Amino acid sequence: MRGITTTCLALLAGAGAAGAQNSTACAEGLYIVVARGTFEAKGAGVTGVLANNVAGQVKGSTVVPLDYPASFANPDYITSVSDGVAAMQGVLGKYTADCPDGKVAVMGYSQGAQVSMDTICGGSGGTFDSAAPLAANKVENNLVAIVLFGDPTHRANTTYDKGTSINNGAFQRGDASVQVCTKYADRLVSYCDTGDVYCDLGADGKVHRSYVQKYGDDTVKYIVAKYNAAVKNGGGNSTAIGTATATTAAPTTSGSATVSGTARGTAAPLPTTVAASGPVVRASLYLGVPLAMLAMFQALW
Repeated sequence: MRGITTTCLALLAGAGAAGAQNSTACAEGLYIVVARGTFEAKGAGVTGVLANNVAGQVKGSTVVPLDYPASFANPDYITSVSDGVAAMQGVLGKYTADCPDGKVAVMGYSQGAQVSMDTICGGSGGTFDSAAPLAANKVENNLVAIVLFGDPTHRANTTYDKGTSINNGAFQRGDASVQVCTKYADRLVSYCDTGDVYCDLGADGKVHRSYVQKYGDDTVKYIVAKYNAAVKNGGGNSTAIGTATATTAAPTTSGSATVSGTARGTAAPLPTTVAASGPVVRASLYLGVPLAMLAMFQALW
């Protein structure tokens, strides 16, 4: 992904991702699971800089990039999302079972945002309907914050909706899943801005790349505040601010992140004709795009 800057930590964060997912060590602070976007290299992706910033403010935190394909093809997008949901449900299920008092934050960008939502709220609809929601007690007792950017299953005008978009996304989330998500509006925010090709069905590729810079500082403050509130109300974790272990690496609608360095990756490409048409797009159409056109879609980034 050209034009996005982030710290070198986000690039180095990929090392040991799978091992971190399988670890049973309970974090003293936050256990931060990060799902990257399509085509981003293994690791935490562009969102990893924010996860690392959170970890730097919550003593004893661990950043865990989700180990899943994050691909458009080989495997195809549907399979990649399904693999991601299975991986995230496994990670969250194991960690909350091994660390029942543990505090968890989930962050997702683009395809990673869809994976996060499908994991927590259940399948988004149509081809993506197979996933059951994460057990409510795990969300209520352990997940303190869920922050998403550019979710292709964006549903406008929900209680957890943030940003400037008033349109639904390419894979508009179904009512049953939205109802589950709505229950967690006290800890869930999903950013989508007008013009985003994927979450807003817009035509401005730059919008999809802007979230870390635009909302980064607010996101970090939000997650840290949610963690501190959860610890104060439920106990079990320290609120001390200090160094954190990064094993790989409601906000307002404005803000910025202090970032440097370079990270690569894009969100899942969609046909420009689909982005302009505005109807709900199902995966069968999405995945019918000839791979030969992929380079054209990548030119948006």
